[in-house]
Amino acid sequence: MSIPTHEDQRDAKETLAFIRRTMESASTYTAVSGWGLVAVGTVGLVAAWLAWSGNLGADLRIWIPAALLSVPIATAFNVTKARRLEVPIWTGAIRKVVWVMAPTLVAGGLLTIALAEQGTTGLLPGTWLALYGAGVTAGGTISVRAIRGMGVLFLILGAVALLRPEWGLPLLALGFGGLHVAIGLDIVLRHGG
Repeated sequence: MSIPTHEDQRDAKETLAFIRRTMESASTYTAVSGWGLVAVGTVGLVAAWLAWSGNLGADLRIWIPAALLSVPIATAFNVTKARRLEVPIWTGAIRKVVWVMAPTLVAGGLLTIALAEQGTTGLLPGTWLALYGAGVTAGGTISVRAIRGMGVLFLILGAVALLRPEWGLPLLALGFGGLHVAIGLDIVLRHGG
């Protein structure tokens, strides 16, 4: 039996580090773009400003286009970050994120239609914030810790908005605008963009 040389030990450490990175990338989605969240937050702030300046609150003519615009923006930034990090874009982890977030986002869409048809649009901000928070929290279990925290904060804002519907618009601005920007900047600083 021979004693491993310093070079053998170094090679073993490098191999273990490679295995660890490979396993983490297979189970965790790390290419969340902080700049993408900042851009989405900016869309949320603009939507809130438009709603406030027109005294429109949770008007679907403002918030639905803002939500639909945010999807390709976030996707483009995440794809760009994944390419820069040289990690696959459509991994098992991102498929899991999509699958765990999709049901809550679909439920949000269905509740939006039902609440709008019933004329109870005052409940829309709380519904949107809470369900988005539920989806982000679930998806965040497969991503960086900041995303899970953001999901929980959205849930809290949603609960407050459901209990105090008159605060809906400021809470939408705080959530879809402020939280996205703040968490995005945190990811930029801690996770390389």
